[in-house]
Amino acid sequence: MSDFLTNFTKEKYDGKKQGETTEDNASVVSDEMPQKPQEEVFEQPVTKEEIHDDDNQPNTAEPVDEQPSRSRRNQQATANVSRFQTEETEFDPTYKKKQQRKYLFIGLGSALALILAIFTYYQLSYVKVPDFTSKEIAEVRTWGSESGVKIEVAQEYNFEEEINHVITQGVKADKKIRKGKILNVTASLGPDPEEKITLPNFSTLTKTEAADWILEEKAENVTLIENYDDSIKKGVFIKQEFASKELKAEDYKRKDRLMVYYSKGKEVFEKNIEVIDFTGKPLAEVEEWAKKNEVKIKIVKDFSNTVADGVTISQEIAKGTKIGKDEVLTIHLSKGKAIEIPDYSQYTMEEATTIETKIPVVIKSLYSDYVAYGQFISQSVEAGKQFNETDTIPPVTVVYSQGKPYMKDLRGSVSEGDLPKLFFDEFESKGANIYYSIYYVDSAEPKGTVVEMSTYGQFISLESTIWIGISLGNLTTSLPDVQDTPDPELQGLSDTGAETDVSVEATP
Repeated sequence: MSDFLTNFTKEKYDGKKQGETTEDNASVVSDEMPQKPQEEVFEQPVTKEEIHDDDNQPNTAEPVDEQPSRSRRNQQATANVSRFQTEETEFDPTYKKKQQRKYLFIGLGSALALILAIFTYYQLSYVKVPDFTSKEIAEVRTWGSESGVKIEVAQEYNFEEEINHVITQGVKADKKIRKGKILNVTASLGPDPEEKITLPNFSTLTKTEAADWILEEKAENVTLIENYDDSIKKGVFIKQEFASKELKAEDYKRKDRLMVYYSKGKEVFEKNIEVIDFTGKPLAEVEEWAKKNEVKIKIVKDFSNTVADGVTISQEIAKGTKIGKDEVLTIHLSKGKAIEIPDYSQYTMEEATTIETKIPVVIKSLYSDYVAYGQFISQSVEAGKQFNETDTIPPVTVVYSQGKPYMKDLRGSVSEGDLPKLFFDEFESKGANIYYSIYYVDSAEPKGTVVEMSTYGQFISLESTIWIGISLGNLTTSLPDVQDTPDPELQGLSDTGAETDVSVEATP
């Protein structure tokens, strides 16, 4: 007890009153206690007042019911004194500094936690805006959807930026925007379609140069079209056409459509189409094969006595030959049995009339200065020409020679009224241009009778004129025949010297 009280100095007592916890003091074990190095010692706080009260307490005991708490503390103090009779307690002189460091660390931790909470909240509530310049507006919308930022888009014409690409943005790149806020961006509508463009002379440009001009001017409504052309070199200008026929080149705007044609040169096809055997196949099957393989077919129709109408007789490219699309396959197609025009030069006029065919024939005989009588002259449809049974065959006129025309003696046997029919039937209808001219003479022959002729009883040419004298019937006896052929200058004069009525008539 005396050892314990000896160690319980005033300085240690004062340290307790300054706020040092008894728990820390009780945890300090004296180095002079080797017998219990690992035993943890607890010390119940004992005040100086309690110690002195215990030493100077009179024998007169206070009522238990008046001070119960003091008695319990005294009992506890007595127990503690007994407990530490054999132990020495030592206090750590760095305890205060440790406590200060402890509170410092707690404060710093709390501040860091607060800063971290604020930083985390900021990170979760704000996002960094990328640089959307020249990016597609779809990319901006995707970012806005993923980042919780609303996107509002304005559009304007811009020559530099492509359609639907960002021109400007409301928040600069790498700046932050709060989630839920609106990011305004301006997107391009492309070049102004109402802007006038000066068109180049495409006839002096190659297709490549024209394409470069379109890219440079962003004239997207100018279309370059290539067509195959056997006569124009590849890449060379062919023509240009505006969609609007009324549009002039000097009024062209970017919105107007223009087609510029350039040559692709001669089209060359690979020979990779194998020809099949079309012999005996109908036309429909040939055309189906040609359409499927994009091959040009030329149909030549021939008559055949053995192959039915509409069926292939032969082909000009053999089976198994490989051809290209630019080649033409010629197919000979049957027209059925032919009706052939005979060669009437091999027949006489009588024989020609007896030929039994389905061909209508008209037989004629005409005068000729050069072809002998009965010989063939011509036929209206050439010999050997063939017709189908379903064709309308024109009549064939066959002409045979009547020889040279012969002028009979008409005197005394033919009247003036018979002359028109006679000259037509005998000469004009047979191709001879024989004309007659009449004059009137005094004669005892019945009036109107042919009494004189300039030519008779001989062959005449196809181009002739016959002078014929017609009786006036005014004489009772016949005058001597002075001359056979009247003088044209005297014809029409009577014996009295008066001019008579002379009529010159040609055959109709």
